[in-house]
Amino acid sequence: MSARELAVLISLCIAWGFHYVVIKVAVAEVPPIFYAAMRMTLVAIVLAPFLRWRMGKMRTIFVAALCFGAFNYALLFSGFIFATASAAAIANELYVPFATILSVLLLKEEIGWRRIVGITLAFAGVAIIALDREGAPADARIGIGVGLVAAATLVEAFGAILVKKTSGFKPWELLAWFGFIGAPILWAISGVIEKDQLASLAASDKKLVVSAVLYSAIVSSVFGHTAYYWLLQRRPVSQVASSTLLTTFLAVLFSIVLLGEPLTTVILIGGAMTLVGVGIVVLRAPTTAPEPGAPESIIVAPVEAEKGASNP
Repeated sequence: MSARELAVLISLCIAWGFHYVVIKVAVAEVPPIFYAAMRMTLVAIVLAPFLRWRMGKMRTIFVAALCFGAFNYALLFSGFIFATASAAAIANELYVPFATILSVLLLKEEIGWRRIVGITLAFAGVAIIALDREGAPADARIGIGVGLVAAATLVEAFGAILVKKTSGFKPWELLAWFGFIGAPILWAISGVIEKDQLASLAASDKKLVVSAVLYSAIVSSVFGHTAYYWLLQRRPVSQVASSTLLTTFLAVLFSIVLLGEPLTTVILIGGAMTLVGVGIVVLRAPTTAPEPGAPESIIVAPVEAEKGASNP
């Protein structure tokens, strides 16, 4: 990489790694789905100029938006209530194994024994963390939180399969539709299963909540995806996609340093197993680009990736 490309990549990993701390702090102030609804509303407003109606393709995009802009966040942000930020960051890596498994089941993709080993390692690492009780805060229910985050990655992986089957959409169009469709659904889900949202907002540190929403929408979504696709246009897909490992490492580091979360033996062993497993899956599938944990993952179809790589 050139110095500029490396600087963008490191900035991207820092932005997405720090996002886990932002989410954890924000959902301690306001209900998690309420926060997700505010975040996606701002994403929809900022990216509204990119909305384009594509005849014959909108049904698929609507379902994909449910996976990428609504149900995934309802599960993911709720998971942060129960799990530590570091455990959530590691569990979010299951997006890559889930996407690979669904590609095999639904797209008839063939995988070799190395990726099977990688998938097994990743799931085993997350399972170890989910079952851990050592060093966890008294009010933490790691297993429930990790399970919710894992469910969110499964929902996103299914959405990725839909995106791979749909052509003609630019990345920012997809993000715009995810926000436009996801925001009202998140508001509805919050209204049904959460309570006292406005009271929580009134009693919260409003500067912190506003800063968190701005960070999630502008830094994580808009800047993060712009930087990611800028890199995809210039570097091999597998090289950029492997940045997911650095993102998760930084997320765990920030969680320990800034939130005071414990660095336990289980986190070290489970995290190492998960990252090694995901690394194997990513590096053995160079035509697939699983987007590292914004968390707002999208798989870039191979044709799109090749086009991007040929136009530096």
